[in-house]
Amino acid sequence: MEKQTLRGIYPIVPTPFDEDGALDVESIARMTAFMCERGVAGLAVLGVMGEADKLTEAERLRAVRAFREALPRDRHLVVGAGAPGTMAAIEAARAMLDLGADALLVAPPPTQNDQAIFGHYEQIARALAAPIVIHDYPASTGILLSPELLARLGDDAGIGYVKLEEAPTGPKMARLAELSRSGMMVFGALGGQYALEELERGAVGIMTGFAYPELLVRLFELHAAGDRESAEELFFGMLPLVRFEFQPKLGISLRKHILVQRGAIRHTAIRRPGMSADAVTLEQLERILAHLRRTGILPAG
Repeated sequence: MEKQTLRGIYPIVPTPFDEDGALDVESIARMTAFMCERGVAGLAVLGVMGEADKLTEAERLRAVRAFREALPRDRHLVVGAGAPGTMAAIEAARAMLDLGADALLVAPPPTQNDQAIFGHYEQIARALAAPIVIHDYPASTGILLSPELLARLGDDAGIGYVKLEEAPTGPKMARLAELSRSGMMVFGALGGQYALEELERGAVGIMTGFAYPELLVRLFELHAAGDRESAEELFFGMLPLVRFEFQPKLGISLRKHILVQRGAIRHTAIRRPGMSADAVTLEQLERILAHLRRTGILPAG
């Protein structure tokens, strides 16, 4: 798959569990169909929102297999794969490719050393015949990736994409564009908080968790069509929900609640030590959803 083929909206989807906390394969199929019906370009699984660190190795493999079986072949499956050690990361990535992953979302190794990080990604890129998306999310990984290092990874290691989640994202995107000879492509993220501004800065798409992916799809289409006024009206209207959903620690729980309401998954269960939204938070969420229905951002009912 050429690197140019990753473009558009790739929801980072949760891993559904049943009431007892077991992997819910039926909901994986249901959620995959739900997302595809809303026009996404593909799915990103086993990311931070996918609670990958709370799954056993067997569960990770089973989940990826289930997503791939449910996802049409014309939609890309991006899978979070990696490990602190380079050889372990390569082995984990190969296992995901064998299950049908089209691209790999790879976080940096746990070392704040540019040469070590470069060597890690370079070896992975050489070992694998698949697009790699660098996960630049220091709030989660604890590792800072400078625009200079990202540009070098594109130019000298052949890595085509970065999921850029270090705020402020706009200036970092601009600096990367200045430095990158290969034209490393950027996906916006961070819950969609800056999605319009990132698209205006040249992002090729948005790869993030959001329980109304069709809004991001519509935003992407309006921007691509050059309809700035409609894009702004949509984006500024949806921001209350984007903001509330992206709460630290509670985002997964809130999105699962909405996805249950929308019939995409069967249960809201998350795994410990994850935090579930309390009754007051859920009531506040409902008020936001009601507001967005009244304003026409969301369909009534």
